[in-house]
Amino acid sequence: MAVTVGALALGLALPAGPAGASPAYKTFTWKNGSIAGECQMYSGGAGWTAPTWTLYPDGTARFDATLTSLSGDDAWLMWAHLKDENGALLADIHVPGSTSTKFVKNLPLAYPRKYRWLAEGRFDPSLYPLIERMSLSKHC
Repeated sequence: MAVTVGALALGLALPAGPAGASPAYKTFTWKNGSIAGECQMYSGGAGWTAPTWTLYPDGTARFDATLTSLSGDDAWLMWAHLKDENGALLADIHVPGSTSTKFVKNLPLAYPRKYRWLAEGRFDPSLYPLIERMSLSKHC
């Protein structure tokens, strides 16, 4: 997983502001993708978007990935875990307007059909300065 911390400006990642200031966003990218059952979340390249969570200081989060299913009629289930610098769990990202932490993407058709997954999430903004790592749990 690669981590980017910076500010948005014309799509570039710039260094954080003055010492002690929170960066405008934190990005966590899984460059190796992920597999669960007959579902695959691709690692990027060749038209595939690597799984990426972008977190903002206001407690909002955005997810972007490309997935496929080998058999079709599947669903990718995902839980996004926020962690501190030592890897201790701080919280899970929630589905907006819900207490659920389970994100779901239906994959009704089999490969070669690919699905772009754009999702939004929420977390306690007071945790933002502590978030240094993320992990994902998944099921297909």
